[in-house]
Amino acid sequence: MRKKRRRILLLPIRAGIPAGMSFNSILFIGFFIVVLGLYRRLRDYRHQNAMLLVASYVFYSAWDWRFLSLIIGSTLLDFFAAQRIHRARSEAARRFYLYLSLAFNLGMLGVFKYLDFGIESLSFLLQDLGFEPHLHTLQIILPVGISFYTFQTISYTVDVYRGEAEPITDLVTFALYVAYFPQLVAGPIERSTRLLPQFQKQRTVTTEDYRVGFLWILLGYFKKIIIADSLAPMIEHAFGSPNEVSGMVSLVAIWAFAIQIYGDFAGYTLIARGLGRLMGIRIIQNFDKPYLARNPREFWYRWHISLSSWMRRYLYFGLGGNRKGTRRTYVNLLVTMLLAGLWHGASWNFVLWGGYCGVLVMICYAFDIPNRKVGGNPLVTFIQIAVTFGFTLGGWLIFRASDMENLRAIVINIFTRFHWTDDLVLYARPTLTMFVLLMAYHVWQERTGDDLILLRQNRWVLYGVYVFILATLFVLRVRPQPFVYFQF
Repeated sequence: MRKKRRRILLLPIRAGIPAGMSFNSILFIGFFIVVLGLYRRLRDYRHQNAMLLVASYVFYSAWDWRFLSLIIGSTLLDFFAAQRIHRARSEAARRFYLYLSLAFNLGMLGVFKYLDFGIESLSFLLQDLGFEPHLHTLQIILPVGISFYTFQTISYTVDVYRGEAEPITDLVTFALYVAYFPQLVAGPIERSTRLLPQFQKQRTVTTEDYRVGFLWILLGYFKKIIIADSLAPMIEHAFGSPNEVSGMVSLVAIWAFAIQIYGDFAGYTLIARGLGRLMGIRIIQNFDKPYLARNPREFWYRWHISLSSWMRRYLYFGLGGNRKGTRRTYVNLLVTMLLAGLWHGASWNFVLWGGYCGVLVMICYAFDIPNRKVGGNPLVTFIQIAVTFGFTLGGWLIFRASDMENLRAIVINIFTRFHWTDDLVLYARPTLTMFVLLMAYHVWQERTGDDLILLRQNRWVLYGVYVFILATLFVLRVRPQPFVYFQF
């Protein structure tokens, strides 16, 4: 008798991801206060770097100290591999050390993130062919942040190989570049040419740095705790039990998830950037009002900017980009987006999501739709944004579904049970409120061309915003709910 197929599940957003020293925990707030105090007392940047490295390792050990060895191993290998690449006299030797770095980092990522997925997929394939395999997964625990810091250190060795960066000779500074705690577990993915120079010189923290850093941290907590976490329970119910809600509720839940994942991930990035700013360290912008994108191609210039730029630079251009003809360009685009989808997790849902996004980007290229459009008729712009957001929601449905069966159930529910129910208002009201709040703020930023527009306001307006956010956070309380992208 054929064994019953077990479904491949992505690591659920609701799974018991350890809270560790999450930004939204009291433990982390206390930790950062101590770190910032020590940082200010140390005058030499070398001493600051050493202290930050120790703090970063303590921060990561709070999640699972066993996986600290992976970061240290990757750091040591790439530190010495880059020096060997730079000193090598033959191209063969240079390639050897580059491939050694890639093999170690991608191999580590493959084992911890994709091995079980590969075993399960092979088992399913053999079942479809009529065999009865007895393959068992290893139940490997996914180290937090492995997808982020491996990509960050890979970019360093590749840049050294291409001659775009000089190998660093200070191991402590390089180790800090790999493990800097504000952006260690969920990015942004920094390039060595941008972040390393900041660790190699004396840093000065100005009053403006404090103003910007404090604003970003507060806005980050607002997006995470007040927006994302407030919507999470109803999204969990609608996606987890699609047969218990109407198709209209399922559709609103997809809309709510678009707000949740943005608030959660963009909130994390803002907090990370704010923490860095308080230490005089500038972390790259990772989101640029993505739901104001006028086409799917532009969306990827606004969403998860550090990953999309990494994929363009090190994968798409490495495959040939658009230099080898139209057909090859489309293949390169699709491969890049498929792998970007798989980067997010070991599940066919993510592969499908990457393919869906890849097809949309290919269509933009086919019709020569640019990645940016300035000006134009406001009505046309509004329609473009609305249509793009609609396509984005289709992608978020694929992204959020726990597996292919769950995706199928939700789609069927939308098309066969699309009717009004009493609980629709309970879903629609908070979703619409949060959406309008976010979009109004982003439209204000977009129209003024100033992401720090709040700091330009009358001080009483600014203080009023601060009081509102702090009071709301106090009422809701800081809860250590996992950030969505910690699973990637």
